Amino acid sequence: MKMSIKLSVCTLAVAAGITLFSMTSYAATLLKVEARGHEVSKLQQTLKDKGYFSHSVTGYYGSITKDAVIRFQQANGLVADGIVGPQTAGKLYANSSSLLKLGSRGPEVSNLQQSLKTKGYFNHEVTGYFGPVTRDAVLAFQRDNGLLVDGIVGNQTWTALNNQSAQSYSSSVSDDIYWLARIIEAEAGGEPYAGKVAVGNVVMNRLKSSLFPNTIKGVIFDSYKGIPAFSPVQDGTIYNTPSAASIEAAKAAYNGEKPVGNSTYFFNPAKSKGTWIVKNKKYVTKIGNHVFYA
Repeated sequence: MKMSIKLSVCTLAVAAGITLFSMTSYAATLLKVEARGHEVSKLQQTLKDKGYFSHSVTGYYGSITKDAVIRFQQANGLVADGIVGPQTAGKLYANSSSLLKLGSRGPEVSNLQQSLKTKGYFNHEVTGYFGPVTRDAVLAFQRDNGLLVDGIVGNQTWTALNNQSAQSYSSSVSDDIYWLARIIEAEAGGEPYAGKVAVGNVVMNRLKSSLFPNTIKGVIFDSYKGIPAFSPVQDGTIYNTPSAASIEAAKAAYNGEKPVGNSTYFFNPAKSKGTWIVKNKKYVTKIGNHVFYA
């Protein structure tokens, strides 16, 4: 009887110990606002490689990092709370962390394809699937730029793609497209390509309306009672460097592509109820995480 009691106590103690260890391990994996250190740097670099974060890697988890995490979570069907727990980390660091390779899927692949398309290496439809055609385009880009020719997109290949995007961007587009690409990047950096063009479509529709300013920059920096019309103007992300995909989306919207027709408003239901818009405007469509109204 005593032996049985001792075994039960030991069993409970072991069970409690395991539970305690699991909770501690889980807590250690959480990254959220005000976190600092190597794990935050790793998070920021991975988000940067995937096209969700365009700032310097600082090792500090502030509001900009949180917004990037939320965009990633939304694009990957996760709870969009801006906290990096086991599920978000698992998705974020899956498939050799930030690597894109044969078989990869998602908005990161769409951004890759669009970047390669901008540079003349990929002449097909942007699908978000990393197949043999995308791999061949990556191989050609790596070969031409003195990179390891393995058909896998890691830090070095992403850096080369992004650096070339910034260089070609500054010399090949107008000031209007420059600002249009910035608002697209800030509002839809983690959205599919069609969602990026859609945001540009809204800005262009506002430009043509007598209810809004008559310049693209004016539309972007418009405000009502001191409140900016676009939140990136308030939080400063409007000044982020746009990705190649956002640049191409800006050009497409500027040249008349209209995936959301005459829409002049959009919002993300996961972040805002959009009460005034819903009550006063007509629903048009949903692309990615945004709903559009005219």
